[in-house]
Amino acid sequence: MRRRPSPHPRRPGLMGRETGLLVAVWVAGAAFLAAVPALLRQFSSLLAGVVALVAALVAVLLVRARSRRLASSLAQSSARRRGLERALRERATRDPVTGLANRALLTAMLDGAASLRAGAAAAKGNGIGAEQWAELQRGPGPTVILLDLDGFQAINDELGHAAGDALLHEVARRLRAALPSADLIARHGDDEFAAVWRGAAPPDAAERALGRLRPAYRVEERTVHLTGSAGVVVADGRRGSAEVLRDAGLALQAAKEGGKDRIVRFEAGLRTAADRQRELATGLRRALREGELEVYYQPVVRLADGRITAVEALLRWFPPGAEAIPPGVFIPVAEATGLIVPLGWWVLGRACAQAREWHERAGISLTVNVAAHQLREPDFVERVRAALAEGGLPPGALVLEVTESTLVADAESTARLDALRADGVRVAIDDFGTGYSSLAYLVHLPVDVLKIDRTFLATAVDTTLMRAILQLAGGLSLQTVAEGVETEDQASTLRALGCEHAQGFLYSRPVPPADLDALLSGRLELGAARAR
Repeated sequence: MRRRPSPHPRRPGLMGRETGLLVAVWVAGAAFLAAVPALLRQFSSLLAGVVALVAALVAVLLVRARSRRLASSLAQSSARRRGLERALRERATRDPVTGLANRALLTAMLDGAASLRAGAAAAKGNGIGAEQWAELQRGPGPTVILLDLDGFQAINDELGHAAGDALLHEVARRLRAALPSADLIARHGDDEFAAVWRGAAPPDAAERALGRLRPAYRVEERTVHLTGSAGVVVADGRRGSAEVLRDAGLALQAAKEGGKDRIVRFEAGLRTAADRQRELATGLRRALREGELEVYYQPVVRLADGRITAVEALLRWFPPGAEAIPPGVFIPVAEATGLIVPLGWWVLGRACAQAREWHERAGISLTVNVAAHQLREPDFVERVRAALAEGGLPPGALVLEVTESTLVADAESTARLDALRADGVRVAIDDFGTGYSSLAYLVHLPVDVLKIDRTFLATAVDTTLMRAILQLAGGLSLQTVAEGVETEDQASTLRALGCEHAQGFLYSRPVPPADLDALLSGRLELGAARAR
């Protein structure tokens, strides 16, 4: 059977070409497969390079980020350090209450001015011209105004420290406003301020400062008033801060002693007086230690019969090989330095021991002055009792003299005197009329004896005020003693007005114990001791 021909007849050579193509593909595939490992190795190397590059890039970025963070941290630390340094400088040179400069900055400025002037002096002839040197010599040194607030301590004690700080802050504000030209305004102490000019200050600077302090202050819902005292010094530019501030302080002290709310400009005499005061203070300490002190006694006489009824103990100082130093000279020094307290106890002990015999023999009472500082001692009552016991003097024979201002101003002192009055000790107001001078106070004060100051006898004795004092004293059963009686006419008038006792040179100057013995025994007559 015959095969039918294919509808698609094969072309000659086609089969051979297909076979060749397959072979070529197979060879190419085999070649590709053979090349794959090499390609993989190259790709792996390339990939490793890329990874290394990326890693390096990341490391660089990390390092740069860390550097930026470190730089930022260092900048912040530096800023904090600078801020801390500024705060420390502020704390070291600024007063935290007022915001003014403190004492350290004040002294640094004054010492700097002195150093500048000293440096110029050292440079004379070594580069500084004659005209420059003359200008430095002609130019004024720094001017310092040292101010103290009168009455601040009382306000601070009454209203508290918070109110006191608020008051100081307002004072600082007023001083800045009053003294805009000052190169420095500083708080020098608790209630002391200083204003400094590198050269001359305006002539009315101190007056303007005190004037600005006088208007009322509103503190803790209270209205308070302050005044200020000021000392002014113009330094020569060569003195250090300690000397300049010392001179300003001497002027300030003179202003306060002169009545406060005033200005004193420094002069050399103030320094001389201060040096003398230091010498006296040193001498007083030596005198107390080495027995240069003595107690003298001035008789108190009953006007009715001229009999001595009491004696007042008065301290005297006899330095060896020198003239006696008057009490008016050394007593203020003792009060200013605090020596009045040990001196007062020494007088009380010595006088109680010496007066025991006079009291036993003639009923003489002993009058001893008590300073305000001594009366404020916490153990005052116990020490007075001890002096009486050691001296053998009964409490009823002792009269303690205090000033009326001390009694009025100090309630604790009044309570201490009340305790001693309960023992029998009497209390006298010394120099009545020179303090508060209010007769109404006598009704409330613990007083037994009224000593009328000598100023009431300076002109006329028989005055309306003298009569009023004696009448009120009689109504309150107070014993009266007129001080400073020097003439018979004064004594007669006092006797006629009803004054009971008198004391003064008419009868006797203060005398040593031996002379008082002679007066009490009749060997020396009253009046004869006036010339001794």
